Amino acid sequence: MAPPTGEGQGASAQRHLDLGLLRLSGVDLAVPVDGVREVVPCPLELGPCFGNHPALIGSIGVRGDVIPVVDIAAMLGFGDRPGAGGTVVVLRHQGALLGLRVDSVLGLQRVACSAVRELFDSGGATRLIDRAFVREQQLVGILDPGALFGMPGLPLVRSAATAEDPAALGRVRAFVLVTVAGVQIAIDSQFVESTAPTSSLRRCRVPAPGWARSVGYLGRDVRVFNNLATLGLDGVTPEDSQGPVVLLRIAPNQFVGWHVESVRSVARIAIDRLGPIPAALADRARLFSGIVTDADKGQNLVLDSDAVRADAAIVAMAALCRPPAEATGTGSLVREGRSGHAFLVFDTGARLLAAPLDGIREVVPFTGLSSRVEDGGGLCGIGDHRGTPVSIYTIEPGSDAADAKLLIIARGNSGESARGFLAYRLATIVNAAPCPVPGGSLDAQFVPATIDGRAHSIRIHTLG
Repeated sequence: MAPPTGEGQGASAQRHLDLGLLRLSGVDLAVPVDGVREVVPCPLELGPCFGNHPALIGSIGVRGDVIPVVDIAAMLGFGDRPGAGGTVVVLRHQGALLGLRVDSVLGLQRVACSAVRELFDSGGATRLIDRAFVREQQLVGILDPGALFGMPGLPLVRSAATAEDPAALGRVRAFVLVTVAGVQIAIDSQFVESTAPTSSLRRCRVPAPGWARSVGYLGRDVRVFNNLATLGLDGVTPEDSQGPVVLLRIAPNQFVGWHVESVRSVARIAIDRLGPIPAALADRARLFSGIVTDADKGQNLVLDSDAVRADAAIVAMAALCRPPAEATGTGSLVREGRSGHAFLVFDTGARLLAAPLDGIREVVPFTGLSSRVEDGGGLCGIGDHRGTPVSIYTIEPGSDAADAKLLIIARGNSGESARGFLAYRLATIVNAAPCPVPGGSLDAQFVPATIDGRAHSIRIHTLG
């Protein structure tokens, strides 16, 4: 939940609304991220109120600013919020600051403007919640910062920013600060699509090392990793961690999820607090661009958005993020166990092929051959898979193994040695009934699929 930096907004800003998700008295709300300065824990004891507005509950000191804090639960009809603590979302509007106490910050959400509906008062009065959208079958109200700051009798404070302050000059970047296995990491807010709760995680049909689970987002199945090894570091988020899944935008409509232990805060950080990667990490941290110091003097590795978007393994997982209707080409899924079967569609570098999912053990990045063999039957060499030798085959005659990016490990019979088949990229997963190839042999079949807006008839390969 961080304000945009202003880079890359353009047409995207006209089509989407970037929101921070909040929870207040058990109700989900949202606030535009460009109205948020930062998020801080609410102390058990607040400072004096400096006013008598009914929503005013005290004040808080944040980096030199004394900020009034309000609780609007009663004003929204939620009833009085019991107890102390929680989180304070520091809002900004036309140079003024105000703290909003909430139960918790849930994460980020990018919502299509076409999905947002206006709410208005029948008597014409200004509403604190002036718009709403549906998220996971629940209505989420959007708070209007202008209406909140405009409440009569509410004490406000002007920011202490000066002309020398980087924030006043716009020399800042917005980061989502997360923790994984004790490692503090900063993610550019423009790289974050949304967040998803841990409860939405489910097991993948075709697991890959570190990519065993997925979440649903906007009708798409998004692959999730929890191992820092994916990013070249050590450490893993435990599967039973209640931390959220941060959805990263790899390409238009293609995402991957990162299960983190916690989202510590979202903050705007001056660019002069960015430094180089420590020499001891330089060889391993290839997907990170530097170190940034947060307001609490903590050191955070900065995730390199461009490097992540160019990583072959991550790009391969993001390519599987497709809506079910697009995967089938028919507008609805044919359920496995009825008239359809599940297939993994992959690119050999020369064509698309479909392999039955139940014949695949897993898909891993191809790291090269340990020894080369040429037998004329597709066997190109021997490789290593989890410490065990694996026979590696090319599907296309004469293709060069060095061009392959992925290795599809076939599920063999008990006692058989593992076999791997080289692929250039993963395209999608389809659930469809196989069809006979007209004029082909008795066992020649294909499945229909629509990929990237184009209809395909994809031959089935059993990886035999």
